[in-house]
Amino acid sequence: MAGVVTAVPPLREELTLLPGPRQAGGAPTWTLHDPAANRFFRIGWREFEMLSRWHLGEPGAVAEAVNRETTLTVNADDVGGFAEFLGRHSLLRTPGGDSRRFLEQARKARKSLWATLLHNYLFFRVPLFRPHRFLVRAYPRIAWIYSGRVALTLIVLGLIGLYLVSRQWERFVGTFLHFFDWSGLVYYAAAISAAKVVHELGHAFTAFRYGCRIPTMGVAFVVLWPMLYTDVGDAWRIVARRPRLAIAGAGVVAETGLAAVCTLLWSFLPDGPARSASFLLATSSWLLTLGINLNPFMRLDGYYLLADWLGADNLQPRAFAYARWHLRRLLFGLAAAPPERLPPRRARFFVAYAWCTWLYRFFLFLGIALLVYHFLFKLAGLFLMLVEIGWFIVLPVARELLVWRQLPAHACNPRRTRIVWGCLALSAGVLLVPWRTAIEAPALLKAENYAEIVVRHAARLEALPVDNNQSVAVGQPLAVLKSADLDHKLDETHREVELLQWQLAYFGLEMALMDQRRVMLEELETSTAKLAGFRAQQQELTVLAPIAGVVRDIGDQADVGQWLGEGERLMAIVDPARSTLEAYVAEDELLLVNEGAPARFYPEDPDLPPVNCRVIRVDHASAAALPPYFASLYEGPLPVLQSGRTGSPLVPETAVYRLILEPDEGGFSPIGLQPAIRGTARVEGAARSVLERVWRQTVAVLIRESGF
Repeated sequence: MAGVVTAVPPLREELTLLPGPRQAGGAPTWTLHDPAANRFFRIGWREFEMLSRWHLGEPGAVAEAVNRETTLTVNADDVGGFAEFLGRHSLLRTPGGDSRRFLEQARKARKSLWATLLHNYLFFRVPLFRPHRFLVRAYPRIAWIYSGRVALTLIVLGLIGLYLVSRQWERFVGTFLHFFDWSGLVYYAAAISAAKVVHELGHAFTAFRYGCRIPTMGVAFVVLWPMLYTDVGDAWRIVARRPRLAIAGAGVVAETGLAAVCTLLWSFLPDGPARSASFLLATSSWLLTLGINLNPFMRLDGYYLLADWLGADNLQPRAFAYARWHLRRLLFGLAAAPPERLPPRRARFFVAYAWCTWLYRFFLFLGIALLVYHFLFKLAGLFLMLVEIGWFIVLPVARELLVWRQLPAHACNPRRTRIVWGCLALSAGVLLVPWRTAIEAPALLKAENYAEIVVRHAARLEALPVDNNQSVAVGQPLAVLKSADLDHKLDETHREVELLQWQLAYFGLEMALMDQRRVMLEELETSTAKLAGFRAQQQELTVLAPIAGVVRDIGDQADVGQWLGEGERLMAIVDPARSTLEAYVAEDELLLVNEGAPARFYPEDPDLPPVNCRVIRVDHASAAALPPYFASLYEGPLPVLQSGRTGSPLVPETAVYRLILEPDEGGFSPIGLQPAIRGTARVEGAARSVLERVWRQTVAVLIRESGF
């Protein structure tokens, strides 16, 4: 604790204290620079007055001098707390006896192998060179770029280029299609790299122009994606806001200027490599500058421009800390002082900015996780996706919940605290308590024995001895048809067979017939087969009932004397004694269905009553094809893919699994009224918690995607 500090070690001699920008309320600040680590610390008036009297050596003496010589009020604990801050950042000189403390700090700062790999996977830098000598030689040659005439010229060129592109917008946009392949991706990568070189040189030259030291330039990898970077941390030395804004926005300005020139050149260059290069540089620069670099929710140029424009150093950490305090005050009525005193308008902005950044990060990291999952091989992609979600989404939420648990009871509103923890307990109950849920699945109620009667051969209907709703037995005649064409073919083929038989019977009397015996035998075999086929077709003209049941849906065209085409439907035979249901569920719902589970079928026709049933079979292999009743092509509820060929299977777009259900014995079934009834089956799912469902689904995806 700060109160036990009896003496303050002296400051390191190489530290420098520089004037800083004024705060929003007008209070002065100073910048403490550590040249060894190239780190900067912004301190306020109170800390400055303490440092000015640091040579007194004792916290009490420093506090007494500050109180006596200024209008500030500090105590020894304040001085001790500031000393601990300086010590944590290695800004104090310590005697040799304190080497053990430094070793302990180094041991705590050392990361585990797991943390090192994770951090390096998410973000790491590779310094490439020290650009100071290059900047010293090159800046005099490019200093003219910073003139107002150049800025005005680039603005005019950009406006002219955009106008000319708008005149041939369709052609410009159509150029994208020429680069939608692997070679196009390579060209775009090269264009982005060139644009980023210009971007980072803009930062470097502008910082050098204002007297900053550029220690390194290199490549930073964010989730293995390379990005050039320039270390312009020395800009913290600058007090004035305008130069800081110029340094932060120099990369965007340089890249926008490049995009303006390339956009104009595209309209004048002939088709070829030069025009393609202009197109790539223009589009990549416009998109990356406007879509990414100016985004204030990432620590890129847009963030630093916003922070410098507001005069809010360390904007994100401060906004996050204030938003967390504000959230705890709203939820628990926390009676603790805010992390810092802010004007009401600035406080509202901090809270809004923090929440917008959190929401943006949530969707960004979720998107990165999905990209990692899809672009790496499945097992590694799935593992890294879970790491992304756990590290950036789950872990921050868990840390905040841990802080809530440790809030002092005397500083919180008891009523609000009970409400918050009650809601959290209720949420945990919803996640952990097994719930019996109902699953709704598209279903079809149909007769277990059902037959469609169709015309096998084109013919004229001679007789229809049955009516709708008439019971028939197996083999009972349903219709009699007659085909004059078939009778003619049968008679003609019969004469051919008789002629060939007569010729073969007397082949011994004629030498010419003996030479053709083999040919006549083959012709006789063919004609005999044709005759048998025609006779079979003639027998099929008398339609017999294939099953016992009830006649349903005799077609309107089934009139005696009417000609019927091949494949035309005559009627249906339904056995109303037994019926069955077929339903299809999605993959995530399959885990909730067990054989024997009760269910209830609701027909689409509201005039038909529901049917009580139970699950008798669950298919654990996804359906390869769907019946037409379920297909979206036939107004069914499930989307399907079809190759376009007649008779091709109706393949479901997503994995669905078939359930077979059986109506309860003794219950009323409307299947006797219609041969097939479409509707929805409401199946009682197994009692499982939401967390268990998510876990089982995750394991299922892991097994499926990893190829086990």
